[in-house]
Amino acid sequence: MNKAILSVRHPQYAEALKALGYQIIPTDIISCDMPYERDHADLQCLILDDTAFVLSECKGLIKALSDSYHVVICGKHFSGRYPDNVCLNALQLKNKLICRIRSLDEKVKEYCQKHGYGLINVKQGYAKCSCAVVSDHAIITADNGIIRSLEDNPIDVLSIGKGSIRLDGADTGFIGGASGYDKDRKTLYFCGNIKEHPDYNSIKRFCNEQDTQIVSLNDDHLTDIGGIIFC
Repeated sequence: MNKAILSVRHPQYAEALKALGYQIIPTDIISCDMPYERDHADLQCLILDDTAFVLSECKGLIKALSDSYHVVICGKHFSGRYPDNVCLNALQLKNKLICRIRSLDEKVKEYCQKHGYGLINVKQGYAKCSCAVVSDHAIITADNGIIRSLEDNPIDVLSIGKGSIRLDGADTGFIGGASGYDKDRKTLYFCGNIKEHPDYNSIKRFCNEQDTQIVSLNDDHLTDIGGIIFC
């Protein structure tokens, strides 16, 4: 993985990733009821194996990913309004996909059935946004509903407190939206300074247990930008 998909409206994080050797793929600006969601990567794209599921509105992403992936155009029922806006907001761990199944795009469901992915249903439509991936079997989240839904699965979960993450235009952001995990480098990148989070010590210890390095991309307040997708 040497490419990173992330918001066009937060160039400071793109520049930091460029300096670390990543090629940047900017998100598109799409139609959403909430202005702060219009550039969020975790609403626009979902990559499973060699297939990229991309909203039809995202012409730039479709073009950028077509060279490396089989691109499947999605979002037939996308309205920019919850819960139709979270049709690609799913979290992959090995052969599992954590998502609000009712909201998941039908083309993703068909792919999962064909390729042996199990679907873990959660009530939270913003499943990917709510969870920071730490390894292929571990996540960090403040969402108690997601934690309960994962109790019977072999997934390690660190529960953290809600808040302490900025999302301009909203009361608070989410840990998944403020981060991105590169499985090849085994590194979890944060948009802002993770050391300022009240649960930093627990987060650091949990990541160490998973043999995952953590990197703050700058010293700003931790900010939800719609996540970083490495590909």
